[in-house]
Amino acid sequence: MSRPQVTFAGPGTWERFAHAEDVWGTVVTFDVRGSFGPGGPEVFAVSAQEAVAEAVSFLHDVDAWFSTYRVDTPITALRNGLLTVEDMPQVVCSVLDSCRWLRTLTHGVFDPWAARGGVDPSGYVKGWAADIAADLIVGMGFDNVCINAAGDVSCRGFQSPDQPWTVGIRHPEHADQIVQTVTALDEGVATSGLYERGAHVVDPRTGRHEVTLTSATVVGPDCGMADALATALLVTGIDGLDWFADLPGWSAYLVTGNEARYFGDAFATGIKVGVSN
Repeated sequence: MSRPQVTFAGPGTWERFAHAEDVWGTVVTFDVRGSFGPGGPEVFAVSAQEAVAEAVSFLHDVDAWFSTYRVDTPITALRNGLLTVEDMPQVVCSVLDSCRWLRTLTHGVFDPWAARGGVDPSGYVKGWAADIAADLIVGMGFDNVCINAAGDVSCRGFQSPDQPWTVGIRHPEHADQIVQTVTALDEGVATSGLYERGAHVVDPRTGRHEVTLTSATVVGPDCGMADALATALLVTGIDGLDWFADLPGWSAYLVTGNEARYFGDAFATGIKVGVSN
């Protein structure tokens, strides 16, 4: 863990504790904010560090359950046929149940069982784990936290007094540019695109690397679900928005070529031309 440190976080007396953790083959960042109270900023820093340490420990547990790159995880044993679903820890069974529901919701477009080598719920787990980690920190007395798990962002509370967290959606072609921002209050924001790992997304219906969009961002009350829906929308494009019809509180920002289409309360609804340069 990083050494206790706080920095000014905005108007008023709020302070900030930040940490970056190497886990899952990527970096997960933590941003905890709030008033330091009567104990002063150093007490805030130490207490926030303890809360983040609990969340970090959970993320490493997630790696021990779900990593497909380790030989000692239950999911690897399941993929290799060494164990059955009945042998899985309850937490793995719960995640797989959620993935089955999402497979049905997306008409099979999000399908961890179609992954090469066997079932791989990674497209849900990052966002799911970010939500739980954020809730762990809130449960330890810090109401304002933002966790960025390699593009899956889980927000709780506020960024500064009376100001929800602001999350930027990166330009699909230019890493140093933002195409849109969204404010998130107790929500998840997940983006799926081709810019980080190339053409890694497979349409499970055809088995081919086929996508309709350049990037897809989903905003909603469940970061794991947002992660899965963003991946599915990358494949289907606007045709997949039928899934949102019965899901109140969900929004999407879809980029293809030089055009963005956006739907839902987070972005209103409309078309923006001139996204790509």
